Amino acid sequence: MKGRDWLVLGAALFVLGVIKLSLVGWYLLHREIAPEQQAVECPAMSGQCPLPGGQKLLFIDRPVEGHAFRLALEGDFEHEPAAEFTMRSMDMGFNRYRFIRANGRWEASVTLPACVSGRRDWMMTLDLPGRRVIVPLQVK
Repeated sequence: MKGRDWLVLGAALFVLGVIKLSLVGWYLLHREIAPEQQAVECPAMSGQCPLPGGQKLLFIDRPVEGHAFRLALEGDFEHEPAAEFTMRSMDMGFNRYRFIRANGRWEASVTLPACVSGRRDWMMTLDLPGRRVIVPLQVK
């Protein structure tokens, strides 16, 4: 290679480096910040459960594995809320439900699959605008 070829190669590598650094900087400035997580205890699993921010979670039906039960959220929400159901240290597949606006509140019908190991330590994560609320469930 001649001196001119090395100069062109060096300039090309420099331009690629600048582009890469620009893209990394743009990503770091525009990535979504993880929402704040809060844990809430709802020991009754029936009736109302107050949430941080003044909203309420309502258990219309008692949670039972393998059977549909209904949940409702009361309060103002900027975006459509959603609920995701998981177990600690166990992949339970896709268990995410969207709440639908009905009767002046947000409602969802949920069916949890039966766990083959017999565990029932479900965790519900409510995705609310700007935060996530984690609710341990006592499931029959």
